[in-house]
Amino acid sequence: MSQERLEALRQALAEQQVQGFLTPRCDEYQNEYVPGSDERLAWLTGFTGSAGLAATAGERSALFVDGRYTLQAAQQIGSQPIEQQSLTPVDITNWLCEALREGDTLGYDPRLHTEPGLAPLKKRFDECGIHLRALDANPIDSIWKDRPATPSGAARPHPLAFTGEESTSKRQRIAEMLAAKKQDALWLANPEVCAWLFNIRGSDIPHLPVALSMGFLYRDGSATLYLAESATSDALRQHLGRDVEIVSDKASLFVAAERQHVQKVWADPLLTNCWTLHELRNREMQILLERDPITVAKARKNTVELEGSRAAHIRDGAALCEFLAELPGAVGSENFGELEAVDLLRSKREQREGFTDDSFDSISGYRGNGAIVHYRVTQESSLPMHAEGIYLIDSGGQYPDGTTDVTRTVALGDFPEQAKGQFTRVLKGHIALATLRFPKGTCGEQIDAFARKSLWDVGLDYAHGTGHGVGSFLSVHEGPQRIGKATTNVALEPGMIVSNEPGFYLTGEYGIRIENLIFITESQNYPGFLEFDALTLVPIERQLIDPALLSDSELGWLNDYHKKVQETLSPLVNEQTRAWLVAATAPLARA
Repeated sequence: MSQERLEALRQALAEQQVQGFLTPRCDEYQNEYVPGSDERLAWLTGFTGSAGLAATAGERSALFVDGRYTLQAAQQIGSQPIEQQSLTPVDITNWLCEALREGDTLGYDPRLHTEPGLAPLKKRFDECGIHLRALDANPIDSIWKDRPATPSGAARPHPLAFTGEESTSKRQRIAEMLAAKKQDALWLANPEVCAWLFNIRGSDIPHLPVALSMGFLYRDGSATLYLAESATSDALRQHLGRDVEIVSDKASLFVAAERQHVQKVWADPLLTNCWTLHELRNREMQILLERDPITVAKARKNTVELEGSRAAHIRDGAALCEFLAELPGAVGSENFGELEAVDLLRSKREQREGFTDDSFDSISGYRGNGAIVHYRVTQESSLPMHAEGIYLIDSGGQYPDGTTDVTRTVALGDFPEQAKGQFTRVLKGHIALATLRFPKGTCGEQIDAFARKSLWDVGLDYAHGTGHGVGSFLSVHEGPQRIGKATTNVALEPGMIVSNEPGFYLTGEYGIRIENLIFITESQNYPGFLEFDALTLVPIERQLIDPALLSDSELGWLNDYHKKVQETLSPLVNEQTRAWLVAATAPLARA
């Protein structure tokens, strides 16, 4: 199928007189999760991961993915004529400079790229004599005959009981930052920014409860907001108030800004696509390219949001425990595999108050599939599960009061003895981060090694970040904070929620990951220092732990954590799960 689609794409490119084209996995809002209408990368290549880029140049095509998706991409490409490469600026530019000739032109859709994202390519192309051209229309859209329509569901008010702050207050707070920067307007580049600022939610994107939107916030606190006409209602207009103008045509946004005499615009270069910057410059508006202040404000959860997240995690933990308690009885029965496990877990979450959706496609990996870091089970790939081996389940839920994300690794029966030591070292890294105290101003990259040291001690590592930010009934992957090897220069601040998820993966055999969500709080005993507090409450697999590898303090942390899990969740689960909880959280001691 991809061979035919690649040939059709080459023909469409020839008609536009370009020799190559870039197909990123994103939409015009730079969302991680995208509507079906923007799944161009999956349509072209078959790759369904949440990050990647395809390049077509002459007779060659390549798919670029990061370490999370190396195995998945190889499986999904199969025998198709698509090369697999690493998703780095150097590898992308090197491949394109080899595949294209001097004088050739590479086309791109300006709505799907940012200027910083294209900068390394442009610099190298200037050296190689290759041209880069923004195309008026995406050529894939003309050959994708059954492309889904762009969604335009209703936008709905998100109550103060969940947000903890009125939209008018948020708008005034951000408008004061605009005034301090001497800017007339802030470009609201994507639905998450709009969802937070206006206290609205929607259902246009799978797993991300937002309505497709963008807009301008002006320095007096008023705003212009783009929403599809079908997304608006009288209730929404009343919620937004008279200071927020709603337009149903994106071009009207820029007309409204001109009507407001906007001359200086603050735009986040990492969120704002090239097409938008071109529109602003065409109107002779001066652009301040700096990180959107809403991104950081959104990341610092207020008291109401944190309490809501605690409550959501308790309900979610109860659902996951009921799933884990029933799993041993389900495993080995006829027609029970990875896909059925996902369905069982979903059914447990659906019984919990407020559940609206999974926060991402569950990663349900048995044996070797668990070693594929971001494995997405399908009807074709689903393995039957038996009472032996190791199973990894990474999942989460969306609730009006919080977003969850938790990974547990489960021993279903006999497992390789070496896995015990590896699991315990992952646990040691998890505990090291969970118990860390660090000075204010510390960035995620400065503490990443604490989670990896125990693995490094025996020559092991994992090819993904240790922690990502999480939203409040928003994206399960929220910036700007993260914990990983890559430099962020973003200080971890009180109120930020991050994941704590070290892991280890033995290709073809099993995957190990232990993930809790934690939030940052000020130390009560050490002024100027910060600490982590756990949100996730789910037992950690005792059968895979070697107590001899744990220190007294690590054993103490584990037993205290399990005691809290048992005491908190027991009143919320069925009788079978209460009995399971007692065993799953029993104190662990050295032999």
